[in-house]
Amino acid sequence: MLVRQQLLAFPAYLFFNVSGQRHYPKWTNHFDPSSILFAPSQRHLVVLSNIGMLTMAYLVWVASKEYGAGEVAKYYGIPWLGVSHWFIMITYLHHTDPTLPHYRQAEWNFQRGAAATVDRPFLGWMGRFFLHDVAHFHVVHHFFPKMPWYNGEAATAHLRGFIGEHYRWDDKPVFKALWDSYNRCQFVEDEGDVLFYRDKKGQAAKRPADAYYVKNGLGSNGVKMN
Repeated sequence: MLVRQQLLAFPAYLFFNVSGQRHYPKWTNHFDPSSILFAPSQRHLVVLSNIGMLTMAYLVWVASKEYGAGEVAKYYGIPWLGVSHWFIMITYLHHTDPTLPHYRQAEWNFQRGAAATVDRPFLGWMGRFFLHDVAHFHVVHHFFPKMPWYNGEAATAHLRGFIGEHYRWDDKPVFKALWDSYNRCQFVEDEGDVLFYRDKKGQAAKRPADAYYVKNGLGSNGVKMN
């Protein structure tokens, strides 16, 4: 199941809106110019993108005819799967961890949603250089999505001081983090407004705060979160 997620989750999201907003129309996808995902001003860009992908698909077919499917799979298919794997893993681990709360509408607000993410030092210096700090300083991006990436480190230092215990950082080795999050974050209950992921046995790493704190939007130290 984990291998399937890493290989197929990204195309499944693009083609079928898997893991996307459930209230969107049934056939929502990223290739329909009239999709709810796009503003009218973006529709011509979706058409151009589709033309580009069809052109690439044609070139892959031509290359397969010329050099053989095995060669194309080796030099194009496997690298494509590698890129897809890393893209899925980075995105998944930004937003999935057994210690992150899941808020339903009654308890959700922008600040809580933005804080329900986690910074991870993917790939060390290579992640900082090649990925422009996208993993190291991701939480602050949710609070200030238009902020240039190169301000992430300085802004994160201020954010950590402001939100305190609500800031999440995990330096666990990346594949260990992927394995743990996948196995410990299987589902949340149908009932409740503040929830934590549970594993297949129904066990959760954390529990919601006492009703008083949840009702009043407070952390366990009494810090106001709304």
